[in-house]
Amino acid sequence: MAVLALAVGLTLVFAMAGGSSRASKGHVFASKLAAQEVMGNRGEAERLPDGGDINAAAAEDYAAQAYPAAGIPLQATINAQQAWAGAKSRGLGRGHNRPGDWTLAGPSQANFPGVLTFSGADYTTSGRVTALAIDPSCFHGNCRVWAAAAGGGIWRTDHALSGNGTHWTFLSDSFATNAIGTLVYSNGVLYAGTGEPNASADSEAGMGLYKSTDGGDTWTHLVSHIGPITTFSPGAGTNGTYEGDAFLGRSISSVVVDPTNPSHIFVSSTRGVRGVSSVSSGGATSNPPIPRPPYGLFESTDGGANFHFIWDGGDGCPAVCNGTNPKASIRGVNEVRLDPGFGSTNSTVYAADFAATTAGSGGVWRSLDGGQSWSQIKPATNFALNTDRAEFALAPLAGGGLRMYVGDGNSSDSGSNRARFARTDDVRAASPVFTDMTTSQNIGYCTAQCWYDNVVYSPPGKPDTVYLGGSFSYGTYGHSTNGRAFIRSTDAGSSFTDMTWDATTGATPPGSCCQPNPIAPNGQHPDSHAIVEIPGTNAAIFGGDGGLMRSSGDFADISSQCTDRGLTGAGLATCQQLLSAVPTQLDDLNKGLSTLQFQSLSVAANNPSHLQGGTQDNGTFETYGSPVTWPQIIYGDGGQSGFKADDSTVRFNSFTGQFHDANFENGAPTKWVIISAPIAGSPEGSYFYAPIIADPNPAVAGSIFQGSQSVWRTQDWGGDPTYLEANCPEFTTSGTQPGCGDFVRIGSGNTNLTSASYGSRAGGFVARITRAAQNTGTMWVATGTGRVFITSNANDATPGSVTFTRLDTLAANSPGRFVSGIAVDPSNANHAWISYSGYNFNTPSQPGHIFSVTYNPGAGTATWTSLDGSGSTAFPDFPATDVAFDSVTGDLYASNDFGVMRRASGSSDWTLAGAGLPQVETAGLTIVPGARKLYAATHGRSAWELTLP
Repeated sequence: MAVLALAVGLTLVFAMAGGSSRASKGHVFASKLAAQEVMGNRGEAERLPDGGDINAAAAEDYAAQAYPAAGIPLQATINAQQAWAGAKSRGLGRGHNRPGDWTLAGPSQANFPGVLTFSGADYTTSGRVTALAIDPSCFHGNCRVWAAAAGGGIWRTDHALSGNGTHWTFLSDSFATNAIGTLVYSNGVLYAGTGEPNASADSEAGMGLYKSTDGGDTWTHLVSHIGPITTFSPGAGTNGTYEGDAFLGRSISSVVVDPTNPSHIFVSSTRGVRGVSSVSSGGATSNPPIPRPPYGLFESTDGGANFHFIWDGGDGCPAVCNGTNPKASIRGVNEVRLDPGFGSTNSTVYAADFAATTAGSGGVWRSLDGGQSWSQIKPATNFALNTDRAEFALAPLAGGGLRMYVGDGNSSDSGSNRARFARTDDVRAASPVFTDMTTSQNIGYCTAQCWYDNVVYSPPGKPDTVYLGGSFSYGTYGHSTNGRAFIRSTDAGSSFTDMTWDATTGATPPGSCCQPNPIAPNGQHPDSHAIVEIPGTNAAIFGGDGGLMRSSGDFADISSQCTDRGLTGAGLATCQQLLSAVPTQLDDLNKGLSTLQFQSLSVAANNPSHLQGGTQDNGTFETYGSPVTWPQIIYGDGGQSGFKADDSTVRFNSFTGQFHDANFENGAPTKWVIISAPIAGSPEGSYFYAPIIADPNPAVAGSIFQGSQSVWRTQDWGGDPTYLEANCPEFTTSGTQPGCGDFVRIGSGNTNLTSASYGSRAGGFVARITRAAQNTGTMWVATGTGRVFITSNANDATPGSVTFTRLDTLAANSPGRFVSGIAVDPSNANHAWISYSGYNFNTPSQPGHIFSVTYNPGAGTATWTSLDGSGSTAFPDFPATDVAFDSVTGDLYASNDFGVMRRASGSSDWTLAGAGLPQVETAGLTIVPGARKLYAATHGRSAWELTLP
């Protein structure tokens, strides 16, 4: 895919560089971006499903949380939530030497420059939006809309139609989690289902169902009791009995309220994950050991106080509906809808699920008896791929008929396996007949990521209108499509037009590939998840990985641009149809939404307010201290970042996996160059966001260390700047092009620190690298399986002379779990604090989450001292995601799934590290003791700052 896109992009860039004076209107935007965005597409198309292969990126963090066990007991999740609630109730602890309040470090306005967007126009982004709801009484002066973010909670505006300066109010601070999967507004009641059901590596599991009767100002956590119910664990081959919250540890995908009886509710659920770290944002499916709530479809007849389980996604219910059904869904039910006549004329329920591995599963199902028995009415396109996900929309027709639109896809985006679209105008028939409506306009609309971003939507009262949303058509945008983030049909799916770019394009002056275009069209971000149309209009609000975009409701024919794109034949015809009715105007609605999902933050040595940070699917941003506006400095899926210790104008950034760039021009967006080709071209693998650090000692400031299976090093920031800028520009260069970077493996003998030759705890990848700033040689390295190494000559001029000493085998109480953080003592390079992910359940003989670790090189010994404490003030038994040491006060800080905790010097108690931080998974901590600052990178509420005592 990347190779194809590169070829397309280079063709366009060369055409422009050749001095063509023709003023093309749409063509130019691909010339700027087809090569750069897809070559830099490190993660947009690599967001893997969270199931199955333990080597897949999506399986990593679940392994981190559960390792070395096969799963995490549900009770561990319950205990973790209760422990955090207890810590919050105790507050900040006693004494004067306490931190103050957390404040938002930003951004609440994250700006993409035009040169880094798909369309060439500037864009303000936010984090992934998973759900939208609108008040049906919306009008221009008062239009209330609610938006849900993947890890950033629920937000509301009362002025969704008043320009792009929309004011947003955060509503879900009282929730047990701010990972949200669905929003439904029904007769004045707002329901919010927690947990994201999109099956990605960072689709966080939820903590239940909430409802509000005052628009979100206050909330009630519904009891949602189920049980006792017998569930089955295929891996263990045993049954277990569960009783409790039906949705605890699951992700709620849809909520439907019976319009004739508000106490009658259907809720569908899927798997989700828990726990993040800065190198791997997510995990495999959180299907904990029994007992645990099942995933699937549930019904309540008392307003949500009690539920009963009615469908597992297969054809065995009710006779075999306990997890033993081989045709049951492997992930759960992703959508449920009621027949509009439900409650008055019939008892018909429709639902779709993630397919099982058994042929014949997946697709859309129907129950004619209120959920007691089920039959498949629309099979999945490809039964063999277990990440299939069908989506559908119901559209009542004049005269009483009922239409259904179905979009269905799988993990392939080639040939007949590409995502397809179908329709039936009589879904109530005994055997509904679906017409394949797939054309060149809509085929593959969700590429190979339909398990992650698949939207089918028909607005109320408009049965001939249907929208399809998916990932992005990287290979065709700016050519036969404008990207197809969303496409729209007004003739019942017979033809579609592209909603991705608007009609604000003017004549484009010729120029180089990499100059911003002042008259580019506004465009949508890739990866679509949600949509609502404004009642009484043709305007819509779209939600995806880049936040929110609103269309004007008016349309323009700009199909004449297609002839300027060098198209002929079928490609030209497709383009002309898709561009025949595009929005006259698209406006982003993201100002004020602080919902970015940061992996970590780096700080310039010469300015503690100068930060960089990588974010999920939104690239890397920087700030010089503004808590509001941060500009994006490079696109893609942002991982780690760093500054050169003696010159902050020299940077590096990372995408996903083993793709890393350098910048020698103070982060100028067009000056990034590839430096990681030796690593990316090697047979080694890495975590989804590979650990990579800049050497903190100015004497060896050119060194960068990266962890895959070996530790890789460059000592001149990737190579000669002149050569790299001439031959390896990020915009147009393959990530594995020879000469683009001079990283080499370091270590004597077998450099693979994860190999079986080192004995126990083999496997995984390098998870953490930390250098001691007080010398030029000491470095600590850890793997995801709990191996810990130290070297005293990390910067030895001869890579093969670097010697690693394994430490974890020297202490019996060293946990065999994922190492999430290392903070080296600035006064003793052989002493460090180490944080561990996972739960004590998984290593009962090696409990603990925060350790003081001391290595004695003379004696060849190492000690692990647990700092968890005991009793009610101990560090709770939940994953620690990072650790930071304050060298001024001696205080220790540890982040986790819910926030940040502090262990004051001289105390064994763990308390909250300041007030005011929203309840949010916190992936990374960055401390600047001299400036008295601690920064937190959160997974959904952007970056936060704590002034230290």
